[in-house]
Amino acid sequence: MDDVVLGSVVEFLRRVPPFQFLDEERLERLTKRVEVHYFPRGAVLIRRGERPPEYLWVVVRGGVKKVLRTATGEEHLFEVASEGDLVGVLSSVDGLEGQLDDIAVEDTVCYAIPRTVVEELIASEPAVARFFLGALREWVRASLTALERQEEPTDGALVLSAPCRTVARYPLLTCPLGTTVRRAAQVMSAERVNSIVVVDANGRGVGIVTDWDLRERVIAAGRSPEVPVEEIMSAPLVTIDADRLLLEAVRVMIARGINHLVVTEEGKPYGMLTAFDLLVRQGTSALFLARALERETRVERLAEILEQAQRQLLPFLLSRGVRASEIAQIVSEINDRVIARVLALLEQELGPPPVPYCWLVFGSEGRREQTIRTDQDNGILYADPPAGAEQAVRGYFLRLGQWAVERLVALGFPPCPGRYSADNPEWVLTESEWRRKFRAWMSVPEPQAVLNSLIVFDFRGVHGELALATELRDFVRRELAHSPRFLFHVAAVSTAQPPPLGFLGRFVVERSGEHRNQLDLKLGGTGAIVNLVRLFALEHGIEETNTLARLLALRESRAIEPALAEDLARAFEFLLELRLRVQLEQLQRGERPSNHVDPRQLSSLDRTLLKEAFRVVARAQAVVRERFHLEQAGE
Repeated sequence: MDDVVLGSVVEFLRRVPPFQFLDEERLERLTKRVEVHYFPRGAVLIRRGERPPEYLWVVVRGGVKKVLRTATGEEHLFEVASEGDLVGVLSSVDGLEGQLDDIAVEDTVCYAIPRTVVEELIASEPAVARFFLGALREWVRASLTALERQEEPTDGALVLSAPCRTVARYPLLTCPLGTTVRRAAQVMSAERVNSIVVVDANGRGVGIVTDWDLRERVIAAGRSPEVPVEEIMSAPLVTIDADRLLLEAVRVMIARGINHLVVTEEGKPYGMLTAFDLLVRQGTSALFLARALERETRVERLAEILEQAQRQLLPFLLSRGVRASEIAQIVSEINDRVIARVLALLEQELGPPPVPYCWLVFGSEGRREQTIRTDQDNGILYADPPAGAEQAVRGYFLRLGQWAVERLVALGFPPCPGRYSADNPEWVLTESEWRRKFRAWMSVPEPQAVLNSLIVFDFRGVHGELALATELRDFVRRELAHSPRFLFHVAAVSTAQPPPLGFLGRFVVERSGEHRNQLDLKLGGTGAIVNLVRLFALEHGIEETNTLARLLALRESRAIEPALAEDLARAFEFLLELRLRVQLEQLQRGERPSNHVDPRQLSSLDRTLLKEAFRVVARAQAVVRERFHLEQAGE
């Protein structure tokens, strides 16, 4: 290599652990022995069960996926190594045969460090030895063993339905406020961990310091190691109670984009969950998908990742006994990531937004109740522009909405037949325009307008200035308190579609057309429950948009009879799971997913439970009709 190339290699490796621990002279000597290797997409760097490679690779450009193939040929994506990540660590440390298949996911360039050089570093550099021979080796080896055990069918253990305390690593490493960065790093090194929680005088967590913080906020930033940890820690601390389910931990880590989650007991740090722990625990991993989405810069690759979620993640979670409502929330988090990534890429093309804005999702997306991808329901809320700039600002957001919807269609999110999407100017509005629209719906509640508007009332912000969506939600709640007539019409709409169950308890199916002898699980089932629960939530000022969360809030506030709330929750959970099962079976048969099912093809148990769910819907509709005096009004 010439001096310019050597300099660039030195600069790159200086930011990569464990080479960042080397002094300048040793790093330059190392660089002279580094090779540059190119791997085309699909090339195998390490093959499971075969002799170890002669190199440790550092990814410079591209990516390498780690894949575990089960005895049945099923492929579990375990992790993706991208820029600055290492490939072949176990092999480099002790010559282990390949534990996973490491495959280039795209054309990839790596710096290749001969295994003999790695062995020399381990022998002569204590910091490098600790990195390779300490926690990393035992951690990965134990985790791989745990993952391999999941190749065989379990005895029904609910992988993500266990409480966080069952997986959290404890005791947790902590340090008090005022501890120097140097001391914190020394403790982390001695204990062979990659994070330490900073606690206050009462023992409550206030922040976390990770290897990333040390690398980026101290070493790369040229700061003194004598500064207190509070100057470089990540704060506020994101936590989860030890008794919450692992599924909720997955959702939090995806939503917040974090790799460490502190588990608390009675408000105090108890243990640590890492993304790696949950990747292993979960097998086919939503966390992996979220991480891949976050790094991806090409829209076409996003489609492949989403396809993996639909074909592998959903069936895996359902087979492990995870509830359909919980699966829907994880899928919604992944969808949120896709939307945010698409919008971020579009902002690079269009330039930064001229005023703050928030991308809104409506309907099932807004309620976090999506399973198999359904029609897009979205819009744009942007801050009132300064005088004279209205036209230019609106033009920007109209283009953003149109292009975003087109990109999402290309990724497999169908366009909305009713045009409740951001490529329709009707749903690209300023703060003032959105408020006027909601006020008009509530002040002059024409039946058709009410029907058309209900989908929008479940809005939720997923990208941009989320405070704009929160402020709009507050406005809607205040207006609803003075709009009893609007709620009356919502009640009428919510009871207009009875469940498909006849007087003698027989299913009412369609007699002709595409869905002959089938019934719609959504129209008179989940959709009917959504409408009823939304009505109660709007009436009582509940801010939640998710149906089960609304029911919980309504039950706790005694806004509806607790027994009815419980029955509605059970019915909704069953109907959602049945819809998901039916749609996955349709996909496996190469059919387009729908909400229709022939009840004769269901098991006897499913038919019995389906009838009971429909009876719950009918009972709740009767409560609404009586509550709002719909019979007296001739409804």
